[in-house]
Amino acid sequence: MDKFKPKKIENYIAAYIREAIPARLWKTMMPDFFKILDRRPDREYILARARHYNKIDKSFTPGQDFIRLRDLWHVKSSSMYRHDAWRTSRWFDQNMLWRVDFLDVNWICPSPTITKSRPISDDNQNNIILKLDRCRHFNFIHDPYRFKDKADKGIFMADIGDIGKMNRAEFMKMYFGSEICDCGSIRNLEGLPDSWLKPKMKIREMLRYKYILALEGNDVATNLKWAMSSNSIAVMPRPTCETWFLESSLKPDFHYIEIRPDYADLPEKLEYYSSRPEEAEAIIKNAHEYIRQFLDQERENLTEYLTLLKYFQDSGQIPESISFQ
Repeated sequence: MDKFKPKKIENYIAAYIREAIPARLWKTMMPDFFKILDRRPDREYILARARHYNKIDKSFTPGQDFIRLRDLWHVKSSSMYRHDAWRTSRWFDQNMLWRVDFLDVNWICPSPTITKSRPISDDNQNNIILKLDRCRHFNFIHDPYRFKDKADKGIFMADIGDIGKMNRAEFMKMYFGSEICDCGSIRNLEGLPDSWLKPKMKIREMLRYKYILALEGNDVATNLKWAMSSNSIAVMPRPTCETWFLESSLKPDFHYIEIRPDYADLPEKLEYYSSRPEEAEAIIKNAHEYIRQFLDQERENLTEYLTLLKYFQDSGQIPESISFQ
């Protein structure tokens, strides 16, 4: 067993228990989100995060491809997306309309849509981010190993089984079998070398390395969250997509080690930080501080609620009850 692996079974059980509770009881248990917000010392920070996840700046009318909240269970997707979406939408009238896309979204949606991810760009306001697939993506760990005791090299173990992950294949071509990075693929697209295929590596084993490569796939790098919560350093090009983790807010060579999109400067970057352990340890400290903003569960629940509330206010389905200006 890998004790650092996300506990999917536990999350599914908790989800099914929540969903077994009748809607009329949830109405009696609904928190007073506005009262909670007003007593929070970080009120403005929470509103700013909700505005970032939901960047809609003008009213809109639901289109023909919108569905009722109650019809969420008919959406074709990973069931955990539906469980996580329901976790927040349960507080709203189930006859209200929304548009959802539960894929690995790396494009701009045609109309205001609830998604897990979006491209990092100035025109991405139609993608409204919720905290979806949280069990898999928000897996923070407690690393038992010190940075100085780890192997002085990188580790890259990933899925390269989709056409959208060919950037990872390019990395493998450059560094498979190298001395600076141990590499492997747990699933190959047809035509890629069989020699790349390796058994899945436990997180505990990857924590033995100082540098963890976090390369985007169809959208974001799933391992980035646990890598940044470890005593290793995430290494990656500047992200092109973001999720609830606010990847667009990450500072290169402050929260992670930035490498070029063509990966050519990886040896130079690892050599630099290996010869300057104080700077490496500072990045780890900064990454841990960044992680802390996601650990306050009341804050997370409140931000999720406000993000969706703004969506329904913007669509005219709820009278404005709070200003997000």
